[in-house]
Amino acid sequence: MILLIIICAAISAQAQHAGYTQLSDLTKFKQQFADVAAKTNSIKSDFTQEKSLSMLSEKITSKGKFWYRKPNMLRMEYTQPFSYLMILNKDNVYIKDGQKENKVSTRSNKVFKQINKIVMDCIQGTALNSGDFKSAVYENKGTYLVSLSPVNKQLSEFFKTIEITVDKKDYSVDTIQMVENSGDSTTLRFTNKEINASIPDALFAIK
Repeated sequence: MILLIIICAAISAQAQHAGYTQLSDLTKFKQQFADVAAKTNSIKSDFTQEKSLSMLSEKITSKGKFWYRKPNMLRMEYTQPFSYLMILNKDNVYIKDGQKENKVSTRSNKVFKQINKIVMDCIQGTALNSGDFKSAVYENKGTYLVSLSPVNKQLSEFFKTIEITVDKKDYSVDTIQMVENSGDSTTLRFTNKEINASIPDALFAIK
């Protein structure tokens, strides 16, 4: 679930992020983003995922439901065009793909551990202060664009950049785009967001 691009000169940045200008002072943004994240105990939303593969001309689009609850519980349930479920509950990951089920501990699996850390850093508002990324923030009239470039060796093996758009009205995340070194990318768009909704424990249960 979420960041993004090497800091560049203002002219270059505007060329890369059309319609955005770069923030010169990140202090206010970081503080407001962190304050909102601290008050956010849960998130419930719909999501659309677009997967772009270098070998295919058309994007692969999926839809589903998303739930998050502090401190580190997350559920992504894909409903279209196929059924797929992923649950993160503290250090444990549960995946159900059709009739196949798999349980993984993030403590013993480096890939899941890094992905889990990225998701939580994005949602909890700590990514900008993480030593794992170089960061830059841009803005237009309605949104902020947070661009993160991994400097952590393990993260940089998987991702080239991660970009997050944040709604200026409530500092909630609208989109997360992850670009892999291969050129493939995944974009998540969150809609119908409910902040601090009541979410039952059962949704995060791993049996």
